Order: sequence, then structure tokens, then C-alpha cells
Amino acid sequence: MATPRSSACAWVTTSCFFVIFLSVTNGAPRPNIILIVADDLGWNDVGFHGSDQIPTPNIDALAYNGIILNRHYTLPTCTPSRAALMTGKYPIRTGMHGRPLKCGEPRGLPLSEITLPQRLKTLDYVNRLVGKWHLGYHKSEYTPTKRGFDSHFGYWNGYIGYFDYIVDQENFVGYDLHRNMNTSWTEKGRYATDVFTQEAVNLILSHNTSRPLFLKLSHLAVHSGRDTMLLEVPNLEEALRKFDYIPDTQRRIFAEMTTKLDDSVGQIVTALLDRGILNNTVIVFLSDNGAQTIGLHRNWGSNWPLRGLKFTAFEGGVRGVAAVWSASLRNPGRVTTQLMHITDWYPTIYSMAGGDVSELGDIDGVDQWPSILGVDNMPRTSMLLNFADVDDVEAVVQGKWKLVRSTYKEGAYDGFHGEDGRGTPNPPYDRNRVMNSAVAKAIQTLNMNIATENTIQQLRKQATISCNVKRLHAGGSFCPSDCLFDLESDPCESVNLVSNHPDVAVELRKELDKFRREVAPELTKPVDPASNPALFNNTWVCWLDNVTTATNTPTPSSTTVLTASVLVLLASSVFVFHFIIRDLVVLGRARAPTRYFFLQPGSALLLFCFTF
Repeated sequence: MATPRSSACAWVTTSCFFVIFLSVTNGAPRPNIILIVADDLGWNDVGFHGSDQIPTPNIDALAYNGIILNRHYTLPTCTPSRAALMTGKYPIRTGMHGRPLKCGEPRGLPLSEITLPQRLKTLDYVNRLVGKWHLGYHKSEYTPTKRGFDSHFGYWNGYIGYFDYIVDQENFVGYDLHRNMNTSWTEKGRYATDVFTQEAVNLILSHNTSRPLFLKLSHLAVHSGRDTMLLEVPNLEEALRKFDYIPDTQRRIFAEMTTKLDDSVGQIVTALLDRGILNNTVIVFLSDNGAQTIGLHRNWGSNWPLRGLKFTAFEGGVRGVAAVWSASLRNPGRVTTQLMHITDWYPTIYSMAGGDVSELGDIDGVDQWPSILGVDNMPRTSMLLNFADVDDVEAVVQGKWKLVRSTYKEGAYDGFHGEDGRGTPNPPYDRNRVMNSAVAKAIQTLNMNIATENTIQQLRKQATISCNVKRLHAGGSFCPSDCLFDLESDPCESVNLVSNHPDVAVELRKELDKFRREVAPELTKPVDPASNPALFNNTWVCWLDNVTTATNTPTPSSTTVLTASVLVLLASSVFVFHFIIRDLVVLGRARAPTRYFFLQPGSALLLFCFTF
């Protein structure tokens, strides 16, 4: 017989379930989430930051009709940035800080980390990755489809050739294009940006809309390609002619690569419209770090007028291009200078998907979705930009203040580099081209107002940083000891204020020292000779699959092996014949009237095994 208390509990349980059921079934469907990541795209390589040199009408339209994130920070290089994005943690927590992952390096994002797509799986998302991974592949369990993605088409290393999909590192040369766990050869000879765009478009158009989609399109563009052919485009002559107003021919090629990236954004948004899901989709566009105008993996990109390049913690290396668009934004068409870090996308995306961010545990990322929506303002006040034992680059931001110390490459990348893209001979900025772009037309099809010429002009002015800085750094590390910058009045980090505000510098140094005490060891390792693609049909593979590593176990000599084999053979002989003699004795006692005898099943099986 039910007691009053048990009946009440049953009623409450049933009622709560009914409320939850109604909220799920009658509420708005979970949004589709498209995350487009550009590689090594510079601050000054998009139009909405003030440059007239390279038209990016689709990226600009997405930004002007959404929100321009003008203080969006990343890590100085790709692997740490991607690790932060996938975990919501500063890379110092996971050991993924420091230099990027090398080809054939036996390490990856620790398997103990729950990735963003693994979180989204609990919310019934279909997770797709197209393009770059760069978080480990020495064993298959480190690859994308084992880390939460339902499919992956792309490459595992940091970069590849745009046509041949080959990456070479020192003496190792191999093909790196995979569909899930299999090498994909059919795309060889086709331009990578087009190939990855078409794959993403196909995934969108074939998506079963009964479930929400999370698609991360992680482009190769505009990273440099192979060392023997840094920049590549489908039609070189056309690119050189189209951008003939740019003096540097390599910068012209880069401009065409950026144009192909911009076209990709237009095709993705058009595909979402054609599939009928654009109105319930959030689109995020960002770069993983700054451009590399000179030096290692140079791509002729521009972070002007910001100081520094990729690999540095100056603004040019870590203050990245970023914008977000959604039909659900309450106050679109704005520029925000609110601090945002790449770790924030982990809880922010989980939040926009309808997840409870309190379930995410101890992370460094902050849920920025209420702020992006325009519902609430939950600003960051500080962030760690970098901490690396090996590369000796560290920086922290607190409010308007930034503390930097770096001796990386003796300051080779610490100066002001890249094209400014303003004035003649560059063509004037074409606002009409932005308003007639594929992105703008798609948004307009949803019966939404698009940014007008005046709005575009105002937003572009707000998003543009102007500084009176010298073109080149004189040489040597600019901040071998602590530098303090006021980013509100000096976003280009031209004046070191450490002697003017020593108390502020001390506080920020304490913050960095706190992180120093919390840092995990870097997981960087030497390249494994066993990874050489020459051993695997000239392809990059999970070379440590099914390999058991014995620690401090001596390799047995041939004599030891032979002795052990003889002993095992003798022991087996005694064991088998013991059972045969037993059966003969039993048979003799039975005085069988026949000259034939049969062994017991067990003895027969042992004799058979021994014979063979």
C-alpha cells in the first residue's frame, strides 16, 4: 500500500518529467552551429578592419550583420589554439602549450580531456570536421572520429600542399588527406580550399534536419603550403593580373588565396539557406592566430598596425579576426571590445546548444552566449595569453593592461610588418559589393534587414585600429624583461609603461607567477623515426597502432629463446605422455577384447596439439 509520502514523491517525479518533456518538445530546436576557422589569417587581411587591399565581401557581410569581436584572443600558434578551443582550458592545463605539433611527433591532446564535440554528442548533435586537425594521430584513438566527430575529411598535420596534399618535414615526405581513417587519393590535383568547401556544402545539403548539426570547417587557407611551394592558387596568371595594384607578387597570390577563402564563406551560407536551416544556425568565423609575414611558414599576411607576428604574444600574434552571426541575435550590427578568449567557445557553444555549462567542470573558458545574444553582459576581466617553458613567451591581460615578456627568436618577429592596405594604389572599399555578396543575399532572403552603406561605414570605422607607429622594429627582443602596455590608448603596444605604473606591473607579474605554479609539463617530444611515411606507402598514418612498448625490458637473445623453447617442448612432452600412459593403464585394467584402443578425448586432443 502506497504511503502518502511515496504517493507525493511519485506525483512530483511525474510532474517534473512532464515539465521537462514539454520544455524539450515545445521549445525551440537546438541551433545548428557552423564554426569556420581560417589558418594564419592576419588582422589586416579582411576588409572590415579597415584595409582596402583585399576584398572580403562575404566575411565582411557576416561581420556587419552580426557582431564583430574586436578583442578576440587566441594562442600564438595553431596546436595550442585548437587544443584550447576543443577543451575550454588554457593549454598549460593539458600540456599542449609551447610549439605546434610536428609531423611524426608521438603526442596528442590527452585522452582524458572531454572535447567539445564529445560534449555536443550528449545533446544529440551530429558532429562533422572538415579540414585541419593537428591534435595528434600517432595512435588512432587520438584522431577526430575517436574524439567526438562523426566524420572527418581532411588532414592530420599542421599544413599540406594545396594541390598535392603532401607535407614534408626535414627528410620525411608524405601524403596527408584522410576520410575518417582511410587515405583519400581521389582529390589529388584539386585545390584544397575548393575541396574542403565542397565537402562542407555536401554535408550541409545532405544533413538530416531531425538532429542539430555541428560543423567545424577548419581551412588550410591561408597558411603557407609545402616548403617548396609556399603559396598556391588555381590560376596564377589571373591572380597576378587581378591584384596588379599590389607591388609584391607573393602578396598578390596571398590575396587570391584569401579571395578563395571568402568565396568559401559565401558558399557555406548559401548552402545553409538552400537546406532551409540558415534561420536556425549560428555561424562563427575566426582565425587561429595572427599572420606570418616573414620567417618560418611565411604567408605574406598582414597584422598591420598591430605589433608582432604568429609565434609571438604581441597583439599581432594573438588578437585575431573574429565575428559571429545568427538570426537570433537581439542587437546585431555592432562592434564589441569585450574581452573574449578562444577557450570561451567551449562553454559558449555548449550554452548556445542548450547545455548546462555548470556540467563542464573546471575550465578556463567563460560562457559568452548571453553577451553575444544581447541578453546579458558577462564580461571577462582577465586572461592568460601564453606561457611556454621552451619558447619563453609569456603574456597576461587584465582589463586594459597587458604584461608581456619574450625572447623568442631574439625578437625577429616582434616588429610591425605587413601591408597597411590604405589609400592608393589600392581600390576604394566597395560597400555595394558587400551588400550584394552571397552572404548578404542569403540573410536578406530570411526577410531580415541587411547592413546599409552608412551602417557599414560606421561599423568599419569602429573596428579599425589606427596607430602612429614606425614600420620596422630596430632588432633584438622588444621585451626581454617585462613590458606593460595600456591597450585602450595604445593597442599597437608602442610605449612600454612598466616604469610609469610599477604597481600594475607587479600585480600582473603575480598573476603570471600564479599560472607558473599551475602549469603542466609540455608534452612536446622528438619526431619518431618510425613515423616516416616511406614505411607506409608514402602516407602519414597512425604508426603506433598495435605497437606495444615495453619499458626497461631487455630484448631476449637467440640463445635464450632457443633454451626456453627446448624447455617448453620437454615439459609439454612429459605432460602429454603422462595422460597417454594413464589411458593405457585404464585400458589394460578393463581387459578389452580388441587389439585397438582409443584415447580419452582430452588425451587425444593433447596428442594432436603436440604433434602439430
